[in-house]
Amino acid sequence: MDVVGRGTVLAGRYRVLQPLASDLEGSPAWQATDQILDRSVRVRILISGNVPQALDAARRAALVSDPRLVRVLDVGSHEGVSYVVSEEVRGPSLADLLARGPLTGDQARAIVGEVAAALEIARRRGVHHLALRPSVVHITPDDRVLLTGLAFDGALLGQGLGDARTTTRADTVGLVRLLYAALTGRWPVGAHDLVPTTGLGTLRAAPLATDGPIPPGDLVAGVPADLDTLCVVTLGPNDDGPHSPAELVRELEPWGEIRSIGLAGRADSGPPVPTGAAAAATAPSLAPAHVDRQSVRATFEQSPAGPRRTGTPPPAHPGIAFPPVSSGPEHPSAPPRVERPAAAGPLFPRVEPVVAPALEARPDPGFPPGPPPSVPLAQPGTPWNQPERPSGFGLPFDDRIDEPERLSERRFDPTKVVIAFVAVAVVIGVIIAFQLLTKPVTPRGDVAPAPTVTRSASASAGSAAPSAPAAQPSSAASTVPTGGTPVIASVSTIDPSDPAGEHAEIAARAVDGDPATAWYTHTYNQPNFGGMKPAVGFVLNLASPATVTSVTLHVNGTGGNVELRATDAASPTAGTVLASGPLSADTVLTLSTPTKTSSIVLWFTALAQTADGSNRIEITEITVS
Repeated sequence: MDVVGRGTVLAGRYRVLQPLASDLEGSPAWQATDQILDRSVRVRILISGNVPQALDAARRAALVSDPRLVRVLDVGSHEGVSYVVSEEVRGPSLADLLARGPLTGDQARAIVGEVAAALEIARRRGVHHLALRPSVVHITPDDRVLLTGLAFDGALLGQGLGDARTTTRADTVGLVRLLYAALTGRWPVGAHDLVPTTGLGTLRAAPLATDGPIPPGDLVAGVPADLDTLCVVTLGPNDDGPHSPAELVRELEPWGEIRSIGLAGRADSGPPVPTGAAAAATAPSLAPAHVDRQSVRATFEQSPAGPRRTGTPPPAHPGIAFPPVSSGPEHPSAPPRVERPAAAGPLFPRVEPVVAPALEARPDPGFPPGPPPSVPLAQPGTPWNQPERPSGFGLPFDDRIDEPERLSERRFDPTKVVIAFVAVAVVIGVIIAFQLLTKPVTPRGDVAPAPTVTRSASASAGSAAPSAPAAQPSSAASTVPTGGTPVIASVSTIDPSDPAGEHAEIAARAVDGDPATAWYTHTYNQPNFGGMKPAVGFVLNLASPATVTSVTLHVNGTGGNVELRATDAASPTAGTVLASGPLSADTVLTLSTPTKTSSIVLWFTALAQTADGSNRIEITEITVS
């Protein structure tokens, strides 16, 4: 399609520069420049597939904020072609890294753990990826994980349907498949494969056993036992293993930091020899060959080889150095190694621990001096350069080296602040009490004018000439409204199929006084919500009970149907329908009888159709009178 190409300016703002790699057919990617903010952006053109669902998914993904998720900046169309603008992505993808070979166990654990933590944040907002593959995971130059394609990749491929449990499990299985690929350099195609062809990229398919992919430990030596078991259980024929990203995070943590320069796998090990089922399944295709497992971006750092690389290992604590790590097998169940000839050296130099000299000049007072420990601080096979720390939710390891020394600087004694607050409260109390005690007391005889007028008016009700003072209060009392003016205090949404509601996080946009913002539902294939639910509700909670005569809706779209009831969120369909009808740009719902209530439920039993032909409700403003 020639609508978008080099030099095209989308929406008068984004100038398309050059094409980028994309593994989704019908969705090319381009590098572009935001001419207003003068920044580089990434543009995805949506040519084929489930484009309306993908656009709606991109809008939902824009509401999720996490530093590990690529931000969606804009969603729109240009001459009939839809596009999604996101922030620029720097650094190689996991597919690029795995094209050079599998990763070490600690690096695979860290990368997948960070992706799982990000997807758990998205899951809590009701957003899922559903198209996980190595090409959507990137490692930035500052060693951060970035995930692209949240929600709209899966929607474009038609994977957006299903209940919350099914979609959450699908993302979790996709994460474990990423872990399998990172450990072996092979893609585990199987029953859970959501992207049948595009997930492979440059990776070969993993050999299959009768009950699923061959265990990673049978393909590559040195795979940690817990990761091997996790892959086998989750990718097997049964519905076992973690069922949410949060459960997977608990299985993987703790993990170390993702480092540009680190140990290049088991450099002294021989070629991995498939064992057990892998030996039979891979005999024709897997000849004995050396597999060097690399750190995340070691192959992209073309620095000269040497005996040491400054700054590679982080010290565990000032004044304590790590002893040499045992060269024994990483796990008792790891496949046996084949001895290599002396002439066949490792592809990557072995890195020795280096203790920073600056740390030796500042010993920690909390650790008394003494001889080094006589036993290793790490079990054989444990990567010494990866500290034991919580997952990406905590402080980086290097930032915590000086933690004991900085604790005294951050200690805070709240006693003085508490005493100050108490003193201020006492002073205020004394002032209020003094004012009450010294306030002039109104004589009893002067308090009676209002009751006297009331009694006078009652006594002279039959008189032909009532006094003027008695008539004035009687007139004022007759003009006071019985329920007061309706004031909207809060709003919420109701989704019979989801306790979280329908886009409840943006419900306040319908009453913020800004017609440029809107609350909207999901987009459905049919006006009857695609048969997924009977209706969607919008609740207006008033500041106090008031008499309501009409409710005005400013809507982007026409058609559908709405019912108005004086009820609450607990029983949205209870009571009489006080007003109903189809939606239009300015929908006025006049109640059949003015009703005093404290809450109103707008019950949408059919969806309106927007200008672009989508079935959804879009309300820019609601007023009550």
